[in-house]
Amino acid sequence: MSILLSSLTGSPDSWRIVLNGKLILASHESNEAVNIKLIKSAEWKKNGNLEVSYKESVPSTWLHALQFTDENGVELLVKDNVTSAKISTSSLRKMLLGKKQLKIYMVISPPNKLMMAPTRMIHLGTLKLP
Repeated sequence: MSILLSSLTGSPDSWRIVLNGKLILASHESNEAVNIKLIKSAEWKKNGNLEVSYKESVPSTWLHALQFTDENGVELLVKDNVTSAKISTSSLRKMLLGKKQLKIYMVISPPNKLMMAPTRMIHLGTLKLP
């Protein structure tokens, strides 16, 4: 019954991106033009974590993966079978050396490839790096 109600009310999925304990982005709308945050140099240099959490309005059995890419769409890191992840800023700085942006996506795939359903790629946020 609750699944039916949430699908009728249209409550969207939501996500949060936290850098070093500070909420930098919370949204329920996948919009690459809006979900952009400029990261200050002082914040980027701190030792801490980047935390990403994704919450479905209606839990599903589909496969979830967090994907991190640079500004050119080059895949830097994938966390399979998760709806949240915590990554140290020191490892991110090494991975993103010379890069200008970190783009974060939730990739949702059917649990069975025979389902012939498309994989969804949801843009969660873009971090503009110093």
